[in-house]
Amino acid sequence: MKHRILAAATALIPVAVLSIIFGLLSPAPVAEASARTADAITIAAHGEHTGTVNTAAVVVQIDDSRSIVRWVDFTDPISGIVALEASGLDVTIAETSFGPAVCAIEGVGCPADNCFCDPDNFWAYSFWDGETWQSYPVGASTSVISETGAIEGWRWGPFGSAQTPADRAIAAASALEWLRNQQDPTTGGFGDSVGGAIEVLMALGANHERPESWKPADGLRALDAYLLPRARAFSRSNVAAAGKLAVASAAADACRPARAVKPSFYLADGVYSIDTGFNAWGVLGAAALGEEIPASAVEALLGQQSEDGGWEWQAGFGADTNTTSLAIQALVAAGHPADSSEIAAALTFLKSAQTENGGFVYDPKTPEYGADANSTAYVIQALLAAGEDPTGEAWTIGGFAPVRFLLGLQLADGSFEWQPNTGSNLMATAQAVPALLGQSYPVTVRDLEFCADRALRLAREAATGANSESRP
Repeated sequence: MKHRILAAATALIPVAVLSIIFGLLSPAPVAEASARTADAITIAAHGEHTGTVNTAAVVVQIDDSRSIVRWVDFTDPISGIVALEASGLDVTIAETSFGPAVCAIEGVGCPADNCFCDPDNFWAYSFWDGETWQSYPVGASTSVISETGAIEGWRWGPFGSAQTPADRAIAAASALEWLRNQQDPTTGGFGDSVGGAIEVLMALGANHERPESWKPADGLRALDAYLLPRARAFSRSNVAAAGKLAVASAAADACRPARAVKPSFYLADGVYSIDTGFNAWGVLGAAALGEEIPASAVEALLGQQSEDGGWEWQAGFGADTNTTSLAIQALVAAGHPADSSEIAAALTFLKSAQTENGGFVYDPKTPEYGADANSTAYVIQALLAAGEDPTGEAWTIGGFAPVRFLLGLQLADGSFEWQPNTGSNLMATAQAVPALLGQSYPVTVRDLEFCADRALRLAREAATGANSESRP
């Protein structure tokens, strides 16, 4: 979806911003992106292409960590603006006297009628040369993408803001491609596991994708059709399931099936559960839906922290990295200070679970079991929630950072292994995606629309010819 408007009042734009915009978007001698991406990451997991069809990637970073990625197929050469518009993302473009200017992507940025509303932030345009992001010498309307493998970058932020290396977003996109290929063409699900389908929903939600668009090429049903008759029972199985469904549905802008319950359904004596893991998912789910989180639930979570700084899933299980990572994200989502002593102690616990290859084990008391994809992905999300840099010196051992370990577990088909030489794993693949895209839980906060209400709204819009838009 895109929006365009003529912006003539350039005199109101600060000089510094105008200088940037002219440098990025004004017409100039044509430059070919493909000529500078010979050594770029090979884009091989998007499926087989025949004839003259090529594939490029568009990587959009909306803040210091969070990214979105889309494949773009084309035959004839296209410009950067055309590639961005073809990505399917919600793009707002202003037609100015000096060429088109990108105002907003996925709702981040400025409105079309005031494209330069923020004097400190703008959408920077770049390309990946195989090792680093490079600024374009021409504008997005005059750049040329002509071959498979081009990687286009857009970054919202102040001038000079660094964009996350493209390998993570491309790895996430390849993982999502593999997950789609595992989808049951008859049911739209992933085997018989509703929990597995919810994990996939969280992965695609982290990439701003919606479940109704997830259907195999030869499939009969999309993911939303699979979940609709099953979500009610899943949410009513326990509060962790209700919380996980809420986080996933909010991220993917999925609708809420009738009689599916929210985490608040389980509130008793001010807590979602007496068990840490369940309580943490309850807090995260409530945060994702914008529900009020009782202070008593947060206090209970803080009170369940072990002396070593970690949290255990249930009493007697022993502290582990997965539950600790969930607890950190839940506390931050509930408004607990990221620089608190409790979070600091939890980070110390996580550090004790890091191995020499940069990954994380499930239990720091048993390092001999080795680091795994799921634990490492969860820890990366917790670090992001706590304001830590997962690639920084504090989390790097012998040159190995958590992200590098995680990327090392990806196979050529896009899937991830749980541990080296264990083969493709759906859960590991799904849980790697949010971490690689820099997303911590909850990815998005929104009140869910009932499925029946959404169906009626879409029917009315179709009858009147109105454009259907996802809600903010």
